[in-house]
Amino acid sequence: MVKTGVVLCYGLYSPERTDYKEYLDFIAKEIDKRNLERVILCGGFTNPKRPKESEASTARDYLLSVKPDFTSYVLEDSSINTNQNLEFAAKSLGKEEEIVVYGDLIRLAKIIWIAMHFLIGVPQKEIYKALHDFAHAKDLYREFEYRNLKIVAFDFPGRTKGETIGQSFAALLDVMALYDKGFNQANIEQRKKDFGLAS
Repeated sequence: MVKTGVVLCYGLYSPERTDYKEYLDFIAKEIDKRNLERVILCGGFTNPKRPKESEASTARDYLLSVKPDFTSYVLEDSSINTNQNLEFAAKSLGKEEEIVVYGDLIRLAKIIWIAMHFLIGVPQKEIYKALHDFAHAKDLYREFEYRNLKIVAFDFPGRTKGETIGQSFAALLDVMALYDKGFNQANIEQRKKDFGLAS
């Protein structure tokens, strides 16, 4: 079974983003730890000040600089939010792959939901039960595992209370957008506005 990592990116990488550097350094170690055969980097062209660079491409460039022996990256650089990250990454995944998704700890609940929805096609009620069981087991720092899917969360240092509260709202909005075209469109338009991108 092919082992594939799916990495959610969080903006364009730059050296002053020390929290982002820690995340990507963690990913570099995970490639060896889990013997990943390829890694899909998810994140599009979200910074109008650097229009020729995608989140995925800047993450790849950094990873190649710290781990030049691994070059099997796939760039998913058409997305602008978590829903699109995983929807578009799914197009590069086969049914027989072992999938490990990496993302931010404070986004864990929505990452689990959206990954189950897009990457392994789990029905809504089944996702709810899996998430319910995981949340009520109390150890929220452990890996989430379901069939051929694992979710590994990274605890970004220095998260503010405001960022945490903001992500609690984003989680609800992103999951609701999975099941309603109007909500999905509003979600995408808001992300474009946040990034300063043309609609």
